[in-house]
Amino acid sequence: KAVVSTQSTGGSSNTAVVYDAQSDDCNALFYTERHELRIGGSTVDLTSKSSNSSCSADGTSRTLQISFGELSDEMKDVKLSYGFIVTDTGYWSSKAATLTYTNGTTETSLTGAFKVAYFIGTAFSFACTPAYTISLSSGNTSAALVIERYQIQAYMKGSVFVDEYQCINYISKGAWMGIFTGVLMIIVLVLSIMMLLSTTTPDRFETSKSKCLIIPHEH
Repeated sequence: KAVVSTQSTGGSSNTAVVYDAQSDDCNALFYTERHELRIGGSTVDLTSKSSNSSCSADGTSRTLQISFGELSDEMKDVKLSYGFIVTDTGYWSSKAATLTYTNGTTETSLTGAFKVAYFIGTAFSFACTPAYTISLSSGNTSAALVIERYQIQAYMKGSVFVDEYQCINYISKGAWMGIFTGVLMIIVLVLSIMMLLSTTTPDRFETSKSKCLIIPHEH
């Protein structure tokens, strides 16, 4: 784990962390400026906790495991796992997150969906700024993980992030409104021109020799 200090827009200093797990058959990088565990009414800032990272591979799946050791008297041997999967065509996605710990006698395992990255090319990482909450549960026990301003790389070797896909939309809502309005105006213009072109002129006209039109009426 590498801890770095970042400067927020308000001028305050934040602590960010990089979980770097490299092995012969598995590589994973995870950078985040906010990494919180909410469980039992308390919040634990994981960026300030010492940890060890490892990566394991199972076919097309990759798992980044972060071991924190003891966080409290009720949470010992804490391990947090983030799972990823890759398709045959070379696109990876985040899959699930698992939290395991023991209170000294009983081991608890909580699992939740980790759906932030979808079909990212294996030659790219994934980055996102808004906070994302992962809900974990097992029976009557529940917890939540919060990550914010993070970057993930699951299938590229090396301890340096490659080019990333961003989670933001390339076309904003305002741009979509402008495109929709423009298309609508073009359709109206085309229909108007078609109606004008379909208008026909009379092929017969009155002359001085034409029979006058007489409309009978009663006095």
